Amino acid sequence: MAVVQSDLVVEVAESFEHAFDQLIKPEEWDTLLSKAQSNVVFLTRQWQQTWWNHFGTPANCQLHLMILRDEGGTLVGVAPIFVAAEPLPPFAEYKRGEPSRPEGKGTPIRIVQFVGGKDIADYLDIIAEPAHMEAVWSAVLAFLLSKRDTWDAIDFHSLPDWSLSHEILARIGSKHDVSFNVAREDVCPIIELPGDWDTYLMSLRKKDRHELRRKVRKLEGRDDVRWYLVPPDDADRMQSEMQTFLDLHRSSGVDKAHFMDDKMANYFLDMTRDLSNTGWLDLAILTISNEPASAYLSYKYGGRLYLYNSGYSQRFAAYSAGVALLAYRIHKAILQGLHQFDFLRGDEEYKYDFGAKDTYIYRALYAPTK
Repeated sequence: MAVVQSDLVVEVAESFEHAFDQLIKPEEWDTLLSKAQSNVVFLTRQWQQTWWNHFGTPANCQLHLMILRDEGGTLVGVAPIFVAAEPLPPFAEYKRGEPSRPEGKGTPIRIVQFVGGKDIADYLDIIAEPAHMEAVWSAVLAFLLSKRDTWDAIDFHSLPDWSLSHEILARIGSKHDVSFNVAREDVCPIIELPGDWDTYLMSLRKKDRHELRRKVRKLEGRDDVRWYLVPPDDADRMQSEMQTFLDLHRSSGVDKAHFMDDKMANYFLDMTRDLSNTGWLDLAILTISNEPASAYLSYKYGGRLYLYNSGYSQRFAAYSAGVALLAYRIHKAILQGLHQFDFLRGDEEYKYDFGAKDTYIYRALYAPTK
């Protein structure tokens, strides 16, 4: 059903398949995303579809995939949102060293949020060009108010600081009777990559540069060290090497082993398959004496390398295999002409040792008291 909201025609799909069969062509999504303010890998249709297939449980979630067009039929916005019943996390401003997204406790309520979730997607947003952001957000809020009996709160999380969204929601929410609390949710440290390795090294603090060189030299003192990038267009090998990554991830520590349960592992394997023809997957593995020692799973998208997840073997902890592989991957990123190395969510100290600087993600919350 098509409705007119804030001068835009809004069509809403309750399944991705229905949307792509009837409401939007895949190439339309791709073209709009390429022009959008938040052109990030987590908003690609392939990534969104795979996430929904694994985590959009029909019994608990209701998809509202909103397709927004002007009166001439031109696509101006996509808003992938859904409603899920779960406890609402407490609202808090980001502070260094504190938990960034404490778990919600208490009675589940119906929460409007972005497809992609808050656990495995670091940047989320609507998809729209800057000139259309406010109109698209107005239409989204108008649609949600027309369905007011189907939700209890709105929690738009993971909004990047380069997007206008958190400012727009803070400004226009009250016009739609949904006044948002907006605060920094977390930090995403980023390295702005220079044109060569020597310039990068000289940008580091002296002690960090010294430590990096020392650890790499210690590892390279062995003659059985090798690192490689898995060819992204070799689907079978990528799938096989992803299992190596999962094993290393689980061996890294208790928290990572808990995170990478069977459901999450199946998601990673399916994500590998679904993105196999995109060229975005970037899996780096370092071996010592032919045994996997460390690995980084990243996305190479839009001139940026997103460091998505990691794993390492405790057996080689003394050799700092993870640090060395990270140095090798940054060096390779410079050679590839990438302009940013994005560590994504979290303020772990090692990111700053590699020269990263803070950027922020924001959370816009509307949770009316009863």
